[in-house]
Amino acid sequence: MAIDSTALTTLANLKSYLGVTTSTDDTIMEDSINRATVMIESLCDRKFKARQFYEFASASGERTFTVDNFPIIDINSISYGSQLSFTVSSSTASTDVLASVGNDGSSIRLRKVDSAGNATTATVSFDSYQTASKIVTQINDNVSGWTASLQKNAYARSLYRFAGRGVLDSPAQFDYPRDSAADYRVDFATGLIHLLDDSFPPVPGGGGKANRFPPGFFPVFVEYQAGYETIPRDLEHIAIELSAELFNERLDDKSMQSEALGGYNYTKADGEKKLMERLRSLDMYREIR
Repeated sequence: MAIDSTALTTLANLKSYLGVTTSTDDTIMEDSINRATVMIESLCDRKFKARQFYEFASASGERTFTVDNFPIIDINSISYGSQLSFTVSSSTASTDVLASVGNDGSSIRLRKVDSAGNATTATVSFDSYQTASKIVTQINDNVSGWTASLQKNAYARSLYRFAGRGVLDSPAQFDYPRDSAADYRVDFATGLIHLLDDSFPPVPGGGGKANRFPPGFFPVFVEYQAGYETIPRDLEHIAIELSAELFNERLDDKSMQSEALGGYNYTKADGEKKLMERLRSLDMYREIR
């Protein structure tokens, strides 16, 4: 086990907090840090360590929307609209009983079942094939039973996502957002993006629907960097405390809540109550906007 690159603290800081100088339990401590990070990010519904995001957002036809993660460091692109990039079809459709393709945002999945009931699945990862032209070449050259046809080259991660689209009767179309936001403003601290002027769709006469992001199901694609390059001290301290609790609780007798010996009485705090108290201290990171 190693500490994730997006962890909210370090092994050295956790060991210093616990007063541990040996390496005997390093693996358990690293796992505790990773689990604490996941718990904190799940509760706050955002990622904290600076990284790249590829996000489809729902702007609901308004001029302003908020990305999922903040503070924003930089925005590479904001785009919307739709244009065909490429198509994928089964080259053995007449004998297949099932053929479907999907895009989960990180790879394209191609699955089929032949007439004998044999199932095969191939994936084309966006980490390895970052543009539509490279995806099409990979499918045609290296994925048996499938054919792809390029119409317009596009950035792979900007392709609209879908799952399990059948291709026995017609090819699956992979579309991408074709238009870039013309002029917008950003609140970097809170992740708010406000459109000032748009080029799509054109609205004659500057009507009430002009200069708005399009409505629909996650129609706006944003490629951006967000998060903290250096984790705030108070947030890291919460991560350290939670990691320490996760590390120490492995030795707890979960069945024992209290004990008495002579004049000595001990009652153990409820574990769930302690955890909720710890997580409530994260409210400022949940309510920042």
